[in-house]
Amino acid sequence: MKRVLGFALVVAVFCGCSTTKGDATPHATPREATLKVGVYADRGPGGIGAVEWFRLVEESPDMELKLLDGASVRAGGLDGLDVLVMPGGSSMAEFDSLGTNGVAKMKDFIRKGGGYIGTCAGCRLLMDGPRKRANVIPWNSKGSEPDLLFPRFKLTDAGRSALNITNKTVVMRYHGGPFMWPTTNKIEGANFELWGTFDSEATFKGSLNKKKSMYGAAAIVGGTYGKGRVFVTSAHPEYWDSTLYIIKAAFKYVTGSDVEFPARSRKPRAISVGFLAKGISGVTTAATALALAREQDFDLVLIDKDGIFMRRMDNIDVLVVTSDVAKSDKTIAKAVKAFAARGGKVIAYGSGVKALPEGGIACEPREGVVKAIHSLFPGK
Repeated sequence: MKRVLGFALVVAVFCGCSTTKGDATPHATPREATLKVGVYADRGPGGIGAVEWFRLVEESPDMELKLLDGASVRAGGLDGLDVLVMPGGSSMAEFDSLGTNGVAKMKDFIRKGGGYIGTCAGCRLLMDGPRKRANVIPWNSKGSEPDLLFPRFKLTDAGRSALNITNKTVVMRYHGGPFMWPTTNKIEGANFELWGTFDSEATFKGSLNKKKSMYGAAAIVGGTYGKGRVFVTSAHPEYWDSTLYIIKAAFKYVTGSDVEFPARSRKPRAISVGFLAKGISGVTTAATALALAREQDFDLVLIDKDGIFMRRMDNIDVLVVTSDVAKSDKTIAKAVKAFAARGGKVIAYGSGVKALPEGGIACEPREGVVKAIHSLFPGK
C-alpha cells in the first residue's frame, strides 16, 4: 500500500483496531522517480472532484500523496514537494483557510520551481483580482454558471502543443468555474498563454447574460510563474476516465514526468459505501475517504448534490455523513432522511453526528468508519 504523507500539526484519530483487508484499487508499487504531490484538503475544496483528486494521486504508482491544510502550508509543508494540486470547491474559502501567509508560501513555492495544478476553484484562486486572489495569472472572471454543465471546450494550437494533445476539442464536466478574460495588469514573473476556450454558451435560468461572456472565454491557461509551471482550468477533468488524459498532460507539463492512473476494480458483492463529499472539512475527511477507498470489501460511491440528482444513493448499502451540511442543506437533509426511511444504514463522525437520523451510528473518523461499516455487515 502506498504511504500517504501526513504532518505534525494533524494527528490521526483512530478508533479501535484497523481492518486492513487489502486495497480496493490496484495500487502499484511506487516507482523510483516518484513525484511528491500535495493535495489541499482544508476548508474550500469540496464535492466529488476533491475526493477524486485525493484518490487519483494516492492510487498512481508515479506519485506520493501528502494531504495539506492551511496550517501545514504556513508551517512549510510545501517544502520538498514537486506539485501542489488545488481542487475545486470555493476559492474564497481556500484563500481564507490558507491565510495571507499561506498564499504567500504557495506563490513562493511556484516561483522557486514548484508545479501547480488547479481545477475550478483552484483555477479561480490564482486569478488576478482585488479580492481574495493570489494574483498569479493575468486573467479574471466575468462570471460563471453555478450549476452542472457538460460543455465543449476548444483547445488552442499553443495548448495542444504544450500538452501534446492532438484533438482540437474536448467535452468536460463543469460546475461553476470562472469564465476568464485577460486583464491588463503586469504580474512580475508571470508568462502565461491561452490554452483552451469555452466552445459553448448556456444558462440555467432565463436568457443568456452577455455580461458573463461564456463563449470564447478562457477555460484552460498554462505557463510559468518564476521558475514554476502552472496548469489551471475552469473545468473538472478529474471526474471522468475519458478526460484523465488532460490530467496526465497537465502533470507532464508541470513536472516533465509521465503519470498513470490504474483502472479501478470492484470486488463481487462488495459493500456499496456512500460518502458525503459536500464540503471537505479538513485532512481528516480526506483521509477517511481514502481509508474507505482502500478497503477491498467496499465499493466507494461519492455523494454530493449532483450525485443525489443523478440517483447515486439509490443502490448504496450505507451512507457516511462527514459534516453537519447533511442537516443545514435542505436537499441533502431530505435525501439522507429518505435513505434512512427506506432501510439504509447511516453512520457519521465529527459534526456529521448532528445530522444522524434515528438509528444512525456515531463513530470516529478514518479507520473508525471502516470498523463501523464492517460491524454492520459482519458476513462480508
